[in-house]
Amino acid sequence: MAERRPLRWGVLGGSSRIFEKSLRPAFEACGHQVAAVASRDGESLRPYDELLARDDVDAVYNPLPNHLHAQWSHRALDAGKHVLCEKPLTLDPADSGALFDHADAAGLVLLEAYVWPHHPRAQCLLDLVNGGEVGVPLWGNARFSWPMDLAGGDHRLDARGAGALFDVGIYCIAPFMMMAQRSPVVVAANAVRNDVGVDLSLSGWIDWGSGFGTAFGVSFDAPPVRDMALTCSDGVVIVPGWHTPGSLDPTELEIHRRDGSVERLTCAGGDAYAGMVQHFADVVDGRTPAIFGRTESMRLAELLRDLHVASDR
Repeated sequence: MAERRPLRWGVLGGSSRIFEKSLRPAFEACGHQVAAVASRDGESLRPYDELLARDDVDAVYNPLPNHLHAQWSHRALDAGKHVLCEKPLTLDPADSGALFDHADAAGLVLLEAYVWPHHPRAQCLLDLVNGGEVGVPLWGNARFSWPMDLAGGDHRLDARGAGALFDVGIYCIAPFMMMAQRSPVVVAANAVRNDVGVDLSLSGWIDWGSGFGTAFGVSFDAPPVRDMALTCSDGVVIVPGWHTPGSLDPTELEIHRRDGSVERLTCAGGDAYAGMVQHFADVVDGRTPAIFGRTESMRLAELLRDLHVASDR
Protein backbone atom coordinates (compact mmCIF):
# COMPACT_ATOMS: atom_id res chain seq x y z
CA MET A 1 0.00 0.00 0.00
CA ALA A 2 1.20 3.50 -0.81
CA GLU A 3 2.81 5.63 1.87
CA ARG A 4 0.42 7.78 3.87
CA ARG A 5 0.07 11.28 2.46
CA PRO A 6 -0.02 14.10 5.04
CA LEU A 7 -3.00 16.41 4.69
CA ARG A 8 -2.82 20.18 4.51
CA TRP A 9 -5.46 21.61 6.83
CA GLY A 10 -7.39 24.84 6.92
CA VAL A 11 -9.12 25.78 10.18
CA LEU A 12 -12.25 27.91 10.36
CA GLY A 13 -12.17 29.81 13.63
CA GLY A 14 -8.74 30.71 14.96
CA SER A 15 -10.06 31.41 18.46
CA SER A 16 -11.35 27.86 18.91
CA ARG A 17 -10.13 26.46 22.23
CA ILE A 18 -10.55 22.85 21.14
CA PHE A 19 -8.37 23.55 18.10
CA GLU A 20 -5.54 25.13 20.07
CA LYS A 21 -5.67 22.67 22.96
CA SER A 22 -6.28 19.38 21.15
CA LEU A 23 -6.50 19.49 17.35
CA ARG A 24 -3.42 21.57 16.53
CA PRO A 25 -1.20 19.17 18.56
CA ALA A 26 -3.01 16.23 16.90
CA PHE A 27 -2.31 17.56 13.40
CA GLU A 28 1.35 17.99 14.33
CA ALA A 29 1.57 14.52 15.90
CA CYS A 30 0.25 12.98 12.67
CA GLY A 31 2.72 14.92 10.53
CA HIS A 32 -0.01 17.02 8.94
CA GLN A 33 0.37 20.69 8.09
CA VAL A 34 -1.88 23.48 9.32
CA ALA A 35 -1.72 25.55 6.15
CA ALA A 36 -4.16 28.28 7.18
CA VAL A 37 -6.19 29.42 10.16
CA ALA A 38 -8.97 31.94 9.53
CA SER A 39 -10.58 34.22 12.10
CA ARG A 40 -13.46 36.61 11.52
CA ASP A 41 -12.52 40.24 10.81
CA GLY A 42 -14.85 42.07 13.15
CA GLU A 43 -18.29 40.97 11.93
CA SER A 44 -16.95 40.00 8.51
CA LEU A 45 -16.53 36.32 7.67
CA ARG A 46 -14.56 37.07 4.51
CA PRO A 47 -11.40 35.41 5.92
CA TYR A 48 -13.27 32.09 5.90
CA ASP A 49 -14.01 32.41 2.19
CA GLU A 50 -10.40 33.39 1.52
CA LEU A 51 -9.20 30.25 3.31
CA LEU A 52 -11.55 28.05 1.27
CA ALA A 53 -10.20 29.56 -1.95
CA ARG A 54 -6.62 28.48 -1.21
CA ASP A 55 -5.02 25.77 -3.32
CA ASP A 56 -2.79 24.58 -0.49
CA VAL A 57 -5.68 23.34 1.68
CA ASP A 58 -6.84 19.72 1.26
CA ALA A 59 -9.18 19.46 4.24
CA VAL A 60 -11.05 21.82 6.53
CA TYR A 61 -11.58 21.50 10.27
CA ASN A 62 -14.77 23.30 11.30
CA PRO A 63 -15.00 24.10 15.04
CA LEU A 64 -17.31 27.11 14.57
CA PRO A 65 -20.36 27.60 16.82
CA ASN A 66 -22.90 24.86 16.22
CA HIS A 67 -25.35 26.97 14.19
CA LEU A 68 -22.60 27.64 11.61
CA HIS A 69 -21.57 24.02 11.08
CA ALA A 70 -23.92 23.29 8.19
CA GLN A 71 -23.36 26.54 6.29
CA TRP A 72 -19.58 26.51 6.38
CA SER A 73 -19.22 22.77 5.87
CA HIS A 74 -21.29 23.15 2.70
CA ARG A 75 -19.03 25.99 1.59
CA ALA A 76 -15.94 23.90 2.25
CA LEU A 77 -17.38 21.04 0.19
CA ASP A 78 -18.25 23.53 -2.58
CA ALA A 79 -14.57 24.51 -2.54
CA GLY A 80 -13.50 20.89 -3.01
CA LYS A 81 -12.23 20.34 0.53
CA HIS A 82 -12.74 17.31 2.75
CA VAL A 83 -14.40 18.28 6.03
CA LEU A 84 -13.90 17.27 9.65
CA CYS A 85 -16.68 19.11 11.49
CA GLU A 86 -16.98 19.42 15.25
CA LYS A 87 -19.89 17.73 16.97
CA PRO A 88 -22.78 18.12 16.67
CA LEU A 89 -22.46 17.91 12.90
CA THR A 90 -25.61 20.06 12.62
CA LEU A 91 -28.61 20.88 14.80
CA ASP A 92 -31.12 19.06 12.59
CA PRO A 93 -31.13 15.61 10.93
CA ALA A 94 -32.29 17.07 7.60
CA ASP A 95 -29.29 19.41 7.58
CA SER A 96 -26.93 16.53 8.38
CA GLY A 97 -28.43 14.44 5.59
CA ALA A 98 -28.00 17.28 3.13
CA LEU A 99 -24.34 17.61 4.10
CA PHE A 100 -23.66 13.91 3.54
CA ASP A 101 -25.49 14.03 0.22
CA HIS A 102 -23.32 16.97 -0.80
CA ALA A 103 -20.10 15.20 0.22
CA ASP A 104 -21.10 11.98 -1.56
CA ALA A 105 -21.97 13.87 -4.76
CA ALA A 106 -18.65 15.70 -4.66
CA GLY A 107 -16.61 12.57 -3.90
CA LEU A 108 -15.33 14.12 -0.66
CA VAL A 109 -15.06 12.88 2.92
CA LEU A 110 -17.24 14.42 5.62
CA LEU A 111 -16.89 13.17 9.20
CA GLU A 112 -18.19 14.33 12.56
CA ALA A 113 -15.34 14.98 14.99
CA TYR A 114 -16.30 12.39 17.59
CA VAL A 115 -13.13 11.53 19.46
CA TRP A 116 -14.20 8.75 21.87
CA PRO A 117 -13.95 5.74 19.48
CA HIS A 118 -10.35 6.61 18.68
CA HIS A 119 -8.94 5.94 22.15
CA PRO A 120 -7.53 2.44 22.85
CA ARG A 121 -9.69 1.94 25.95
CA ALA A 122 -12.85 2.71 23.99
CA GLN A 123 -11.77 0.21 21.36
CA CYS A 124 -11.17 -2.40 24.10
CA LEU A 125 -14.68 -1.81 25.47
CA LEU A 126 -16.31 -2.13 22.05
CA ASP A 127 -14.31 -5.31 21.40
CA LEU A 128 -15.47 -6.79 24.73
CA VAL A 129 -19.10 -6.18 23.83
CA ASN A 130 -18.89 -7.14 20.17
CA GLY A 131 -16.96 -10.32 21.03
CA GLY A 132 -19.53 -11.42 23.59
CA GLU A 133 -16.92 -11.68 26.36
CA VAL A 134 -19.20 -10.01 28.92
CA GLY A 135 -22.44 -11.41 27.60
CA VAL A 136 -25.44 -9.48 26.32
CA PRO A 137 -25.70 -5.75 27.13
CA LEU A 138 -28.55 -5.04 29.55
CA TRP A 139 -28.14 -1.46 30.70
CA GLY A 140 -25.60 1.32 30.78
CA ASN A 141 -25.18 4.76 32.27
CA ALA A 142 -22.96 7.75 31.60
CA ARG A 143 -22.63 11.35 32.79
CA PHE A 144 -20.80 14.43 31.51
CA SER A 145 -21.03 17.74 33.35
CA TRP A 146 -19.14 20.78 34.52
CA PRO A 147 -20.17 24.16 36.02
CA MET A 148 -20.06 26.73 33.21
CA ASP A 149 -20.20 30.49 33.72
CA LEU A 150 -23.91 30.81 32.95
CA ALA A 151 -23.67 34.59 32.65
CA GLY A 152 -20.67 34.61 30.34
CA GLY A 153 -22.47 34.78 26.99
CA ASP A 154 -21.17 31.44 25.73
CA HIS A 155 -22.83 30.46 22.44
CA ARG A 156 -23.76 27.07 23.87
CA LEU A 157 -26.21 28.81 26.21
CA ASP A 158 -28.44 30.14 23.42
CA ALA A 159 -29.79 29.05 20.04
CA ARG A 160 -26.32 29.17 18.46
CA GLY A 161 -25.19 26.15 20.47
CA ALA A 162 -28.57 24.79 21.65
CA GLY A 163 -27.53 23.57 25.08
CA ALA A 164 -25.90 20.71 26.94
CA LEU A 165 -27.54 17.86 25.02
CA PHE A 166 -26.23 19.00 21.64
CA ASP A 167 -22.83 19.93 23.04
CA VAL A 168 -21.85 16.87 25.09
CA GLY A 169 -24.72 14.42 24.77
CA ILE A 170 -22.74 12.50 22.16
CA TYR A 171 -20.24 11.36 24.82
CA CYS A 172 -22.95 9.71 26.93
CA ILE A 173 -25.15 8.38 24.12
CA ALA A 174 -23.00 7.37 21.15
CA PRO A 175 -20.87 4.72 22.93
CA PHE A 176 -24.00 2.70 23.70
CA MET A 177 -25.38 3.45 20.24
CA MET A 178 -22.24 1.92 18.74
CA MET A 179 -22.74 -1.17 20.92
CA ALA A 180 -26.42 -1.51 19.96
CA GLN A 181 -25.74 -0.79 16.26
CA ARG A 182 -29.35 0.28 15.76
CA SER A 183 -31.75 3.12 16.38
CA PRO A 184 -33.72 3.17 19.65
CA VAL A 185 -37.36 2.17 19.93
CA VAL A 186 -38.31 4.81 22.51
CA VAL A 187 -36.71 7.66 24.45
CA ALA A 188 -37.62 9.78 27.47
CA ALA A 189 -35.99 12.93 28.83
CA ASN A 190 -36.39 15.94 31.08
CA ALA A 191 -34.48 19.21 31.24
CA VAL A 192 -33.73 22.32 33.26
CA ARG A 193 -33.77 25.27 30.85
CA ASN A 194 -32.59 28.87 30.98
CA ASP A 195 -34.67 31.93 30.12
CA VAL A 196 -34.20 31.43 26.37
CA GLY A 197 -35.32 27.80 26.50
CA VAL A 198 -31.91 26.15 26.19
CA ASP A 199 -31.18 23.12 28.38
CA LEU A 200 -28.59 23.69 31.08
CA SER A 201 -29.07 20.15 32.41
CA LEU A 202 -30.78 17.22 30.72
CA SER A 203 -31.21 13.61 31.71
CA GLY A 204 -32.71 10.85 29.64
CA TRP A 205 -33.35 7.18 29.05
CA ILE A 206 -33.01 5.25 25.80
CA ASP A 207 -34.54 1.87 24.98
CA TRP A 208 -32.41 0.27 22.28
CA GLY A 209 -34.68 -2.76 22.03
CA SER A 210 -33.84 -6.41 22.79
CA GLY A 211 -33.73 -5.64 26.52
CA PHE A 212 -30.94 -3.02 26.31
CA GLY A 213 -31.57 0.35 27.96
CA THR A 214 -29.25 3.22 28.88
CA ALA A 215 -29.52 6.32 31.04
CA PHE A 216 -27.49 9.51 30.83
CA GLY A 217 -27.13 12.98 32.29
CA VAL A 218 -25.43 16.07 30.88
CA SER A 219 -25.12 19.50 32.48
CA PHE A 220 -23.51 22.93 32.32
CA ASP A 221 -24.61 23.54 35.92
CA ALA A 222 -23.33 20.58 37.95
CA PRO A 223 -19.96 19.61 39.47
CA PRO A 224 -17.47 18.09 36.99
CA VAL A 225 -18.05 14.41 36.27
CA ARG A 226 -17.43 12.10 33.33
CA ASP A 227 -18.22 8.51 34.18
CA MET A 228 -19.53 5.43 32.43
CA ALA A 229 -20.51 1.85 33.26
CA LEU A 230 -22.10 -1.02 31.39
CA THR A 231 -23.99 -3.98 32.84
CA CYS A 232 -24.09 -7.14 30.72
CA SER A 233 -25.40 -10.62 31.41
CA ASP A 234 -21.94 -11.96 32.33
CA GLY A 235 -20.23 -8.93 33.81
CA VAL A 236 -20.41 -5.31 34.89
CA VAL A 237 -17.81 -3.17 33.11
CA ILE A 238 -16.64 -0.05 34.98
CA VAL A 239 -14.68 2.63 33.12
CA PRO A 240 -12.48 4.19 35.84
CA GLY A 241 -11.78 7.89 35.63
CA TRP A 242 -13.03 10.15 32.86
CA HIS A 243 -14.41 8.03 30.05
CA THR A 244 -13.65 10.62 27.38
CA PRO A 245 -11.42 11.51 25.63
CA GLY A 246 -9.21 8.98 27.42
CA SER A 247 -5.83 9.03 29.11
CA LEU A 248 -2.46 9.36 27.42
CA ASP A 249 -1.19 6.77 29.91
CA PRO A 250 -2.25 3.10 30.18
CA THR A 251 -5.58 2.65 31.95
CA GLU A 252 -7.91 -0.18 32.93
CA LEU A 253 -11.38 -1.55 32.48
CA GLU A 254 -12.81 -3.27 35.56
CA ILE A 255 -14.97 -6.33 34.90
CA HIS A 256 -17.06 -7.46 37.88
CA ARG A 257 -18.14 -11.06 37.26
CA ARG A 258 -21.14 -13.02 38.56
CA ASP A 259 -19.04 -14.89 41.12
CA GLY A 260 -17.80 -11.66 42.72
CA SER A 261 -14.36 -11.76 41.11
CA VAL A 262 -12.93 -8.63 39.52
CA GLU A 263 -10.83 -8.66 36.36
CA ARG A 264 -8.70 -5.67 35.44
CA LEU A 265 -8.05 -5.37 31.74
CA THR A 266 -5.10 -3.10 30.99
CA CYS A 267 -5.64 -0.85 27.99
CA ALA A 268 -3.01 1.21 26.22
CA GLY A 269 -3.05 4.96 26.58
CA GLY A 270 -3.21 7.18 23.57
CA ASP A 271 -4.00 10.55 22.07
CA ALA A 272 -7.58 10.08 20.88
CA TYR A 273 -7.48 13.35 18.93
CA ALA A 274 -4.43 12.23 16.97
CA GLY A 275 -6.15 8.90 16.41
CA MET A 276 -9.17 10.69 15.01
CA VAL A 277 -7.07 12.87 12.71
CA GLN A 278 -5.13 9.89 11.34
CA HIS A 279 -8.34 7.92 10.89
CA PHE A 280 -9.79 10.83 8.90
CA ALA A 281 -6.72 10.83 6.65
CA ASP A 282 -6.97 7.05 6.20
CA VAL A 283 -10.62 7.40 5.17
CA VAL A 284 -9.62 10.10 2.68
CA ASP A 285 -6.96 7.75 1.26
CA GLY A 286 -9.45 4.88 1.05
CA ARG A 287 -7.50 2.79 3.55
CA THR A 288 -10.43 2.16 5.88
CA PRO A 289 -14.17 2.80 6.20
CA ALA A 290 -15.28 5.42 8.70
CA ILE A 291 -15.72 4.19 12.26
CA PHE A 292 -18.33 6.89 12.87
CA GLY A 293 -19.64 7.77 9.42
CA ARG A 294 -22.89 8.72 7.77
CA THR A 295 -24.98 5.95 9.33
CA GLU A 296 -23.82 6.73 12.86
CA SER A 297 -24.00 10.52 12.53
CA MET A 298 -27.51 10.38 11.08
CA ARG A 299 -28.68 7.96 13.76
CA LEU A 300 -27.25 10.26 16.43
CA ALA A 301 -28.78 13.39 14.88
CA GLU A 302 -32.24 11.81 14.89
CA LEU A 303 -31.77 10.65 18.48
CA LEU A 304 -30.67 14.09 19.71
CA ARG A 305 -33.72 15.62 18.04
CA ASP A 306 -36.04 13.06 19.64
CA LEU A 307 -34.51 13.56 23.10
CA HIS A 308 -34.75 17.32 22.75
CA VAL A 309 -38.43 17.06 21.82
CA ALA A 310 -39.11 14.58 24.63
CA SER A 311 -37.48 16.86 27.20
CA ASP A 312 -39.65 19.82 26.15
CA ARG A 313 -43.02 18.17 26.87
